[in-house]
Amino acid sequence: MARISEEEINEIRRRANIVDIISSYLNVEKKGKNYVAVCPFHDDHSPSLVISEDKQIFTCFTCRTSGNVFSFIMEYENVNFLEALKIVANKIGYNLQIDNIKSSSNSEYKLDYEIMEFSKKFFINNMNTEESIEAKKYLHERGITDEIINEFNIGLALNDKDMLHKLLDSKKYSLDMQEDLGLINKYGLDIYDTFQNRIIIPIENLEGQVVGFTGRIFHNEDNTSKYLNTKETRIFKKGHILFNYHNAKDAIREAKKVIVVEGNMDAIKVSASGIKNVVALMGVALTKEQINIFKKLRVPIILCLDNDDAGFEATLKLGEILENAGIETKVVRLTKAKDPDEYIKAFGKEAYLDNINHAIKYLDFKIEYLKSSKNLNNIDELVLFVNEVLSSLKNADDLTKELVISKISKDYSVDAEILRKQINFNKAPTIEKKITKRKEKANRYDNLSSKILYAMMDNPEFIPIYKNKLGYFANKEERIIASEIVYYNKEYQGISIADFQTYVMDSDIKDKVNKIINDNMGLTISQEEFNKYIELFLKELKKQEIKELKEKIKVEMDINKKVELLEKLTNLKKGSVE
Repeated sequence: MARISEEEINEIRRRANIVDIISSYLNVEKKGKNYVAVCPFHDDHSPSLVISEDKQIFTCFTCRTSGNVFSFIMEYENVNFLEALKIVANKIGYNLQIDNIKSSSNSEYKLDYEIMEFSKKFFINNMNTEESIEAKKYLHERGITDEIINEFNIGLALNDKDMLHKLLDSKKYSLDMQEDLGLINKYGLDIYDTFQNRIIIPIENLEGQVVGFTGRIFHNEDNTSKYLNTKETRIFKKGHILFNYHNAKDAIREAKKVIVVEGNMDAIKVSASGIKNVVALMGVALTKEQINIFKKLRVPIILCLDNDDAGFEATLKLGEILENAGIETKVVRLTKAKDPDEYIKAFGKEAYLDNINHAIKYLDFKIEYLKSSKNLNNIDELVLFVNEVLSSLKNADDLTKELVISKISKDYSVDAEILRKQINFNKAPTIEKKITKRKEKANRYDNLSSKILYAMMDNPEFIPIYKNKLGYFANKEERIIASEIVYYNKEYQGISIADFQTYVMDSDIKDKVNKIINDNMGLTISQEEFNKYIELFLKELKKQEIKELKEKIKVEMDINKKVELLEKLTNLKKGSVE
């Protein structure tokens, strides 16, 4: 784990009571020897998240999310391991060296982040000089106060062609790095700062590190783009970022919804009004990485894009993508203003908030759009409209389907049963679907191997028993897990489930380890039971070997080899095979 030792990580984990940490985010209740809470990782309405104070782990028996205190923070806060470690350390008052965190996180790009942070401070300093009067006047007129300027670290690029470049040079930052990070441009022998005479808005990644900048003009100039953004670099991938996410994530959890706007300035203006649960897309496209960010938030999305044709089309497109991803999506279309920034300036925060609180479901928005594009007095177009609406219901719940069907039936005098039939409303699931929906029952081998590995993670006293009586798993992944358990126990003079989960967090066996823990959560295994599991497992291995030998005998054509296999089978059944 980079420069932070495994021992220090484990020390933080052991000092942090998982019940206390999760209680700082969720309402937790004691139930028997464990604690329960409504799971924040899926649409849960009754407590399905179980927290074991004894083992310092949690698991949800519905969505199968599990882990230790670090895993919970990573999943809930949508941060990496090192950020989660820092959060836990802060919560328990542990004196963790933050510099180590910064140097460990994305250490490959440490110098990149350092240069971007230095550049941010340079722009901020410019905003505090006499040359910023015109820029500050522009911001103040748009409702961006000094407090908001400071909150968003808004800076200024002065009207100078290479001031930042010269300063970066003086700090011995290479010309290539300055260019690679999009801070300068080279034209022949001339070097120019990318950002000149613009208000500068830092762009941060999910962890709050500066990865790029947006420069906005604050004066009227012909043939000048209103906005100028950092080009994509090795640390700035706009499809991996939501502007203002790092600042907004706590407010999003509290408000239980996230407002999505188009531009950085829109997000700043909405936030400046006191509505903090807002993020902006880095363009009107939506990537799978951004969809995953929204999924992890597990709150409804309210699309409030620009009030123009492009914003309308983007709302249709993005809403469809989000709905297909299983994310609850609502829509606000502002009137009498082209974007949230302009709307709040004209009508104020309360009017904007009223729009947000009365956002319509994306499905309603799409139905209205489909209706507006058809002549419903024409039978062919009415049929097309109804079919398009029914097609849009594929991801809707049964209640929504029924309500929409009832409305169409009433409005257009169509038999509701015909509509239900059209969308296969009452179609029984296929045998294949029934199989996939049914909880898989692990076979005897898997059950036993799972219990043996779980017991070894939970109690180091079982490890020598495993080594002496079994010492081997036929399944490669289980063999690796067992080997890692033995190594960890030897290296750190002990083992616990919570510590081992941290150890395998970045490995290929993480998912299998979590499944083993999920399947055996709450199980306490005695030494007598462990020995019994080993005994049964060895019998199961022999059964499998006998079955494989019988299959080989069936297909073997060489009579001599067949005789050898039969002798081996006889000896195996007698239990005398070495």
